[in-house]
Amino acid sequence: MQLKISSITNLTDARFFSAIGAHYLGFNFDVLNENNISIAQAKEIIQWLHEPVIIGEFGKHQTKEEIEFIAKQMELNEIQIPFEHPQKNELAFDKFLVLDDIKSIIPNPLSTDFYVIKIESKEIDNPELKNFISTHKVFMETDFTKDNIQQITETLQPYGIQITCKKEEKAGFSFVDEYAELLEMIGFS
Repeated sequence: MQLKISSITNLTDARFFSAIGAHYLGFNFDVLNENNISIAQAKEIIQWLHEPVIIGEFGKHQTKEEIEFIAKQMELNEIQIPFEHPQKNELAFDKFLVLDDIKSIIPNPLSTDFYVIKIESKEIDNPELKNFISTHKVFMETDFTKDNIQQITETLQPYGIQITCKKEEKAGFSFVDEYAELLEMIGFS
């Protein structure tokens, strides 16, 4: 199972997730998102990492031109955008399309590299969700806890999971211990 990290805003989280072998490290460049990061801050963090695969995360309101500008500055090959993004078919990147809930699953989905589906843990028995995950490369995101992460990943068997970083409360104070406990439950350490 692959691990994608979303909304990295600090070096502590970035280095931790890079060290444990996260496959994708996401930086949110949507200024309307509370977890956004500037190009300069992201570059500063990335220089401390060993060959990371960086995902630029963008909002529905961001234009193709804005996304391409940031992608060029960051040397991105992969982006994450909402499924509803009006220019998604015009963006020539490997894409992670975000579905905000299981109601967004469509019968004839678009061709894309990956999906990120945000669900509530109580929805893991949904047959439509299970079918979608079994036929697509899906990263699951939910409120993972030590009590549910193993059950969710074993029941749904997604291609991967996405964990969204929490904001640092103060410099150097991260949630790394909490992330480590959670990921140890599914074999990342």
